[in-house]
Amino acid sequence: MTTEPLNPRVKPLYGGRYAENTSGIIAAINACINAAGQTVKAYPSNTAGIIQALIDLETAISGTKGNAALASGTAGEALAQGDAVYIKNSDGKIHKATKSTTFAKANVIGLVRDAVNSADESVTIVVRGPCGGHTGLTIGSEYYLDTDGAITLTPPNGGGVYSVQVGTAISATELDVHPVAPALTN
Repeated sequence: MTTEPLNPRVKPLYGGRYAENTSGIIAAINACINAAGQTVKAYPSNTAGIIQALIDLETAISGTKGNAALASGTAGEALAQGDAVYIKNSDGKIHKATKSTTFAKANVIGLVRDAVNSADESVTIVVRGPCGGHTGLTIGSEYYLDTDGAITLTPPNGGGVYSVQVGTAISATELDVHPVAPALTN
């Protein structure tokens, strides 16, 4: 991106000053994307670059990535990408969900977007929409909560476990996340 001179007559009300041209507009949009906590990209200094930067800004400020609804929280343990998770009432942290203990632990809020190595790290959860990082999914099939944050093609049967639909495979590596409330099996 080329640097162009600032107009000395412009006195902006907020923030830094940006050139009164395409590069300045893109720089201002990038500053907003960065402020929203998203990754800043390089855009061509033309109308197409402005349009792409604005689309990325919309994504950044709407809290979505690839049309996925995201939430953030604090991990209560190490979590792998794609783990099904719940919020533990006693500490308010994100933990691996399981089908085999209580309603609260089976109440899936979504899937982990990016792995975290230990407790007390920030974690991003895909609560609705596409979540990648899986392998061997069967396209079009529903996936259910298993144990320790895992998902499975096999719906739970028998008594005393919770059946939770987590989402539908939209590719071999991506699940469209749409968890439903747990139902105790008989």
